Amino acid sequence: MKCVICKTGEVKPSSVEAEIKVGCDRLVVPVEAEVCQQCGEAYYSAEVLRRLEWVREEFARKAIVPPAVGKVYQVP
Repeated sequence: MKCVICKTGEVKPSSVEAEIKVGCDRLVVPVEAEVCQQCGEAYYSAEVLRRLEWVREEFARKAIVPPAVGKVYQVP
């Protein structure tokens, strides 16, 4: 399949890290997707999108608390 974004790249299965924003927090979720080999655009299945939405909802209501990977600092 050709990429609908760049129109030239081939789309192939790959493991990616989807990023979800919840307020000021960012979650990195490893998932399987179809990824364009040219531009990197990722296409997610309905099943993966449901999982990502579930993770967002559970994190927002504090039902899951993944470990922190690093820290972000803001300089005034």
